[in-house]
Amino acid sequence: MMNFIKNKSVGYWIAAGLALFSLIVAIVFFATYNNPAFGDPVTNSGPMGNAAAGVAPVTIGIFLLAGFAVEVAVLAIPQYRFLHFLAVIMFSLALYKEIIIIPDFFAGMATGIFYNGGNLGLNMFYFISLILIVIISIVVAFFGFYKKEAVAQQEMKLEKNGISKFIRLGAGATIVVVAVLVATLTTSSVLKAAGAGRKGDGSSSSDVTSSEPVDPDIPVFNPITEEIAQACEDYEYDFDPMDVLIKEQEEWDYSDSELSALSKGAKTRDDHYLVYYFEGAYAEGYQGDYSETYGYLYLWDDGLFTGTVNSTSMKGFWYNSSLTEGFKQDVTVDEEGNEVMGDPYDVVDCLNMVSQESKYESIITAPSSGFYERAAYVYLGFSWGTRSMILNGYRYYPEVALAIDYTSTGLDFKVGEKFDRSGWTANRILKNQNFSPVFKASEVSWTDEAGMLQNGRFVAAGEYEVKAKWNGFEATVTVNVTDDEAEPEPQDPAPEA
Repeated sequence: MMNFIKNKSVGYWIAAGLALFSLIVAIVFFATYNNPAFGDPVTNSGPMGNAAAGVAPVTIGIFLLAGFAVEVAVLAIPQYRFLHFLAVIMFSLALYKEIIIIPDFFAGMATGIFYNGGNLGLNMFYFISLILIVIISIVVAFFGFYKKEAVAQQEMKLEKNGISKFIRLGAGATIVVVAVLVATLTTSSVLKAAGAGRKGDGSSSSDVTSSEPVDPDIPVFNPITEEIAQACEDYEYDFDPMDVLIKEQEEWDYSDSELSALSKGAKTRDDHYLVYYFEGAYAEGYQGDYSETYGYLYLWDDGLFTGTVNSTSMKGFWYNSSLTEGFKQDVTVDEEGNEVMGDPYDVVDCLNMVSQESKYESIITAPSSGFYERAAYVYLGFSWGTRSMILNGYRYYPEVALAIDYTSTGLDFKVGEKFDRSGWTANRILKNQNFSPVFKASEVSWTDEAGMLQNGRFVAAGEYEVKAKWNGFEATVTVNVTDDEAEPEPQDPAPEA
C-alpha cells in the first residue's frame, strides 16, 4: 500500500479530489434540484425554472455520478489513465445540460425580471461547480498519475501478481462500462419521459409533452428552415415584450388622457407596441347552428389594454407585477452571520386586467403552456343566456412567414388516390420563431395546381404544388404522385333485396 501511494504523482491526488468534489456536487444537486423549498413561490416554479422541464435537468446529476464512478475506477487502475477521458465526457455532458438552462437566469440578472422563475443562487452554484469540475478534469488528463512513466508501463503488465491485477482491472473496467451504460440508458429514458423532443432546441411551439415513446415513423413538424430563420432574423422589429414590467396601482385613474383618447377595442395604436395578444372562440350547436363567437385582447406597452368579446368592446389597464406579491428584497449576510434585508425591487408575478366595462371589471389570467403562455376566462353574454369563454394569449411578435404542416398525410401519393388535406394546417411563424396554426382556419386560402385532381383524386403522375395564402403570406409544398395506382377503397356490401 505504501508503495502504491508513494509512487503516485500530484495528478493522481488531484483526480482523487476531483472525484470527491463531483460526488459532493451530485449529492447537493439531487437534494435540491427538484425540492420545492428551493423554488420560486412567486412564479410557482421549481429551483431549475419553468423552462428546464423539457431538457430533463435530473440528467445533470446522472452524468455527475457516472463521471464520479469512472474516476473511482481510474484511481483503482491508474496505469490505464486513458479511461479518465470517459470521466471528462460525463462531466462535460452535465455542464452542457446546465448551459442550456442557465441563459434564462443570465437574462433575468440583466433585466431584473425573472420570468422563468427558479433559484438563481442555486443554479449559479451548479454552473460554477460544473465549470470547475470540467476544467480540472481536462487539466488532469494531461498529468501522469505516476511520478515515473516507466512505473506505469510496468504496472500495466500482468506477469507480476497477475491474478490480483487481473481482478482489479476487471473490477475497474466493469465499473466504467456499467457507469457509462447506466448513464446513457437512464438519460435516454428520462428524456423520452420528459418529452425532450423540443421544438428545435426550444425555438418553435410544438413541444412534445407526452410520456409515450416517440415513434420515429411519425414525422415531426418543424417549419424553421434556414430560409425562414433568416427571414426572422432580417425582419426589423426592435421591441422586446419580455422587457416590459407594469406595476399594479392602488387606484386606477380612468380619467387618464391616454386612456380617454383610446378607442374601445382598438387593434392598432400609433407609437405603441403590443406586449400580449389574446384570441379565443366559442361555439355550441343549437338547431343546426354552430357559428363561432370570437374574443380578442390587446395589451400595450404603456399599461393600457383594449379588447372585444362578441359585440362588447372595452378598454382599461393591465399589469404583471402585483402590489401584494410582485416584489422581492435583496438579502445579504453581515459579518456576524445575520441576514440583512436590502431594498425591494419589482418582479413579474401575474398578468391581469381591470376596466370599467360591466362584467369585465377584472380579467385574471393563469399560466399556460406551448405557444400560448396565458389563459383568461371571460364572461360571454347572449340574448338567450350567458356563457364563459377562454382567451389564450402570447407575447406578441409580428408574423414573418407562413408554413404548411402536411405531416397528417405526407407528400407522397399514388394515381387514383383521394386527396384529403383536411388534416393540413397553415402555421403562422413569428419573429421569435415561435409558430402556431392560424387561429381562424377559414381565413386560409388553399390552391391546388391545375390538372392535379379530378373528383378529388390524383389523375396523373408528377409533381404538383399546393399553396396556402393568409394575411399577405404564402406557403407552397410539392406533392409527389407516382404511377402505382392506389388500391381500390373497400365498398359497402350491396343491400339485400
